[in-house]
Amino acid sequence: MTQGDDHDEVRRLRELAERKLREQVSGMPDPPTEPLALLHELQVHQLELEMQNEALQKARIEAEAARDLFAQLYDHAPMAYFNLDAQGEVRRTNLAGARLLDITRSELVGRHLAVFVNDEDRPRLADLLHKVFAGQASGDAELAITTHAGIPRILRVEACAGEVGPDTCLLAAMDITDLVESRQALMVAASVYETLDEAVMIANARQRIMRVNPAFTRLTGFSANEVLDQSVELIRAHREPPDFEEHMRRSLHTTGHWQGEILHRRRSGEHYMAWVSMHLLRDDKGQPTRYISVFRDITEQRRAEEVIWRQANYDPLTELPNRLLFLDRLRHGIRQAQRRGRLLALLFIDLDKFKEINDRLGHDAGDAVLKEAAHRISGCVRTSDTAARLSGDEFTVIMGGVESDGSGVNEVGAKILDALGQPFDVAGTQVALSASIGTAFCPGDATDPAGLMKCADQAMYAAKQAGGQQIRQFSPDLDTTLQEREALARELPDAVERGQFSLCFQPILALDTRQVVMFEALLRWEHPRRGQLNPDQFLGLAESAGLMGQIDEWVFKQSLNALERLNDQLGEQELPLKITINESSPDGDEGVSVETWRHQLSLSRISPESVIIEVTELLLQDESGRIRDWMNEVHASGLKIALSQFGISRTGIPYLQRYPFDLLKIDRSFVHNMPQDMADRTIVHSIINMAHGLGLKVVAEGVETDEQHELLCAAGCDYAQGYLLGKPLPIGQILSEMT
Repeated sequence: MTQGDDHDEVRRLRELAERKLREQVSGMPDPPTEPLALLHELQVHQLELEMQNEALQKARIEAEAARDLFAQLYDHAPMAYFNLDAQGEVRRTNLAGARLLDITRSELVGRHLAVFVNDEDRPRLADLLHKVFAGQASGDAELAITTHAGIPRILRVEACAGEVGPDTCLLAAMDITDLVESRQALMVAASVYETLDEAVMIANARQRIMRVNPAFTRLTGFSANEVLDQSVELIRAHREPPDFEEHMRRSLHTTGHWQGEILHRRRSGEHYMAWVSMHLLRDDKGQPTRYISVFRDITEQRRAEEVIWRQANYDPLTELPNRLLFLDRLRHGIRQAQRRGRLLALLFIDLDKFKEINDRLGHDAGDAVLKEAAHRISGCVRTSDTAARLSGDEFTVIMGGVESDGSGVNEVGAKILDALGQPFDVAGTQVALSASIGTAFCPGDATDPAGLMKCADQAMYAAKQAGGQQIRQFSPDLDTTLQEREALARELPDAVERGQFSLCFQPILALDTRQVVMFEALLRWEHPRRGQLNPDQFLGLAESAGLMGQIDEWVFKQSLNALERLNDQLGEQELPLKITINESSPDGDEGVSVETWRHQLSLSRISPESVIIEVTELLLQDESGRIRDWMNEVHASGLKIALSQFGISRTGIPYLQRYPFDLLKIDRSFVHNMPQDMADRTIVHSIINMAHGLGLKVVAEGVETDEQHELLCAAGCDYAQGYLLGKPLPIGQILSEMT
């Protein structure tokens, strides 16, 4: 207020005091004398002072109200405020400031704010305070802090001086942790988007392309400018079924996403199969705003899968369906026959004296005969029938839709016998051949695949026993084979008690060192009259008779004893060997229980990790979950698990993720054909790479030539077994050779 303003205010107060005094003495005569004039002046001054005091009281009350309001606004403001001195000590803070640092205000006041700031950002705070106290109006910074409760946060702070006193500054702080993390996440997402190997295409609600990543250009050949604002149909080949679009659209709008295979086209016009994942984004009102498509070229993957599927389901030599596909079609055929009330016939074909051809002319000649025999058998059946090769010189034919009297089956069988009876030209040599055929019918003879195959096999054996080159239909009186098998079944229980079983052990070598690291235990029956019998001659009977538990227990115990003797022979300076044991009947299928294995291990000096239980893919085709529980129990006991004969079934790959395997054994059929078949070589490479990617070691079975050995080494296979590396031998002979 200026000096002139002061005079005006005094004059105004004087006039107010005069007016008030006149009102108080209204009606009284004017003072006649000078003393009274002095009294009058004093009264006026008194009124002036009273009025000034009232004004000051009112101003004080208003100032206190404003102060209280400011304090409330300060204390309860959503923004965190700190009053700091030049050294950064907190003189005052509001509730938000205390909450931000996870501390009470009383604890915070008097402490330096820098104690909460991370070491790398403390110089930034000090510089900010120095500039503000040096005269800069304001300044800001971004600080990383750790709260009193140990929680990391990122703050955006702004400091200004002179607001609350010359020796303090006001620092406002805002938690921008979420903002920074969102910003970093966006940067990561943008980097992923740009560097992703899969193509990404973003379209608007009208399905016009808005943005694509570099992988899109590499895959399709279209540049970003070429596809901008173009329809997403630009890259489609439109070869899908008529209802495909509707199904995809319905899935997208119902669930918000869809994935599957779509045939795409490149800029060059070339078509390729893509695996596409599509996602629909909506706004707050539920309206579509963006379509995001992520896709990759799976053409080569599909080709490889087709090759693997064919190799898994077709015999590589004859190109006929193998046992796996045969069983699948037999199950399907039986279901159809039962639904339609028609017969299904199964022909079991065995080439007579085929072994003599192999022995006399060699395996190459034998393979040539098998290929030609398969061709002739296929030429005798209808296109609706299935001709398959089960193994060796065994073939089958499934005939569906047979008339109730079975007519036509013998005619087809006779055609096959005639075709196979014609001479075979093998490298200029005429080879004579004959066959034995057994037939069985569903539902007359059996209503399940195993039963039907057993009946046809018995009929075939009867035809062979009768001299071959003939057809026999199954009937209950065909008991020649049955009697022999029943005799074996009767003798099986005594075989274990009398010590008629023996084990041979085939070495498994590490390919990089060619050192023996494992042995596979192979069961034999030393029959007193029939000589040595292989497992395929009696294990089926043992399973049917419920004897597998006894046999498996004996095999496991003897394998542990053999492994102890091998480890003792090697001494402590060598790495302990491992042993693999075949398991065909898990616990619950009359097999030995895992608890029994644990007990036997506890009585031995063998650690569970040294024992590997081998199972086949056929064993895993159980959807009840029982096999999974059994395998989990095996693995939990410390035993290792191997999947043997891998590759003969296309269903084997999912099992690798579903079950706890440690070792993968490639089926010998792939190893056998590696030198001459590039497809088999590719499959073996793929299996090895896949197994290694899953953390599994790989054993190649049936290695018989140096070329096979070299190819497996080049493929990175871990282990191998086969006659080239070592034949199955009794433990005594192995120990003798080791010394």
